[in-house]
Amino acid sequence: MESDHERLDALWEEARRSWPQDVARARDRFRAFREGLLRHIEAEETLLFPFYEVHGTVSTHHLTDFLREEHAQIRAALQKLAGAFEEGSQDVEGPETILRNVLWAHNTREEGLLYPWFDHSITEGEGHELSERIRAMLSKPPS
Repeated sequence: MESDHERLDALWEEARRSWPQDVARARDRFRAFREGLLRHIEAEETLLFPFYEVHGTVSTHHLTDFLREEHAQIRAALQKLAGAFEEGSQDVEGPETILRNVLWAHNTREEGLLYPWFDHSITEGEGHELSERIRAMLSKPPS
């Protein structure tokens, strides 16, 4: 999942670098970023979080509740950015700042707390099965 964070960060950077000089490329990269990020969130909420909640500690639900709240903030910022990119608005700074700040903190929490738990707490078989399901979800075509 960390490598997916890196892939998504690169797509976002391509979109921002292209905007507004190459609007078509920026829109294409933003759409790929948005679709990928929404699939990433879906994989976490349907696969990782439930597994973590069943097998984790008492404080587990606090973390996943907080991460879900951040997902809602991320979705809202993506919606605003999608509108700005589609309209050709030059003003994407506000929603971009919100997205960047929430994503940075969110990814830091996942990479510092959630993902290491999986690395150290699940069996090789569980890890393999979960990884395969995540890969399938991340690679499915956009709906």
